[in-house]
Amino acid sequence: MIIDALSGSIPVPDAFAAPEAGLGRLRGYREHFMGAERPRTRAEMLAAMDGAYQEALTRTPSEAEFLAKIDDAGIDVAAVYTENYETRLGAVNASNDTVAEWVSHNPDRFIGIAGIDPWQDDSAAEVDRAVHELGLKGVLLSPFKQGLAAGHPRLARVFARCEALGVPVMVHCGVNWFSETAYDLGHPKGIDDIAMGFPDLKLVAVHAGWPWVLDMMVIAWRHPNVYIDISAHRPKHFTIPEAGWGPLLHYGSRMLADRVIFGTTWTLLRTEPKELVDETRTLPLSDAVLDKWMGTNAARLFGLD
Repeated sequence: MIIDALSGSIPVPDAFAAPEAGLGRLRGYREHFMGAERPRTRAEMLAAMDGAYQEALTRTPSEAEFLAKIDDAGIDVAAVYTENYETRLGAVNASNDTVAEWVSHNPDRFIGIAGIDPWQDDSAAEVDRAVHELGLKGVLLSPFKQGLAAGHPRLARVFARCEALGVPVMVHCGVNWFSETAYDLGHPKGIDDIAMGFPDLKLVAVHAGWPWVLDMMVIAWRHPNVYIDISAHRPKHFTIPEAGWGPLLHYGSRMLADRVIFGTTWTLLRTEPKELVDETRTLPLSDAVLDKWMGTNAARLFGLD
């Protein structure tokens, strides 16, 4: 079984295009992911956001096309998601209701991950609603977009609710390219802080903590409920000695083999999920370890086993 633990935005035009507009708001991401110039004024930023949104509308796959891409990759279950950082950045993404409604079309093939805005006073209640009413399987947070360090009380109440409900929280972990936020806000130390405060919380370090990969391995080794997601990176780069991924391949095939999960965020990378699956299969890992990375671990995390 292959589970894409963090696949992409749902193929509903506005829901698919809105995150691209959000990238246009993030100085640094626009250049890194879109190859575009940095906007220098508010007017240029708004124009960049609208341009990114309109361009993404033209790339939105149909539901059938989206499913065909998943089928072509051999992915059995894919987790689609939204994010919510409206309070800080003013960019609005798909609602949790929209994600849940779309997942309901193919509930055997897709699960939904909720976006939570910790700045909103009802954030803990929204976790309850997303899980109990909408049937979503986890929560996604991007502290660098929300301008909060891992230990901030507004994040803590979301963590506490997820711990009580037994649902995983997926937290951006690694460098961010947003030039208005400290580059190390997503350092793996934040994951360590969360895991110490919430020892029963299922916690996923999204994007594997790169470039602090060794730190990430040590922290996951310390905490049995910490998982390591490899999305938003090209697995073909993991074997390049200078790229910093050696600790993932070493520890991830040994004492942490049960804690690495395969994810793509292929809609962000603007590639095909099949390419990322194929690249992962070429890694110097045993078949047993690959099976864990690509499906078994995520099935246990999301309660699909």
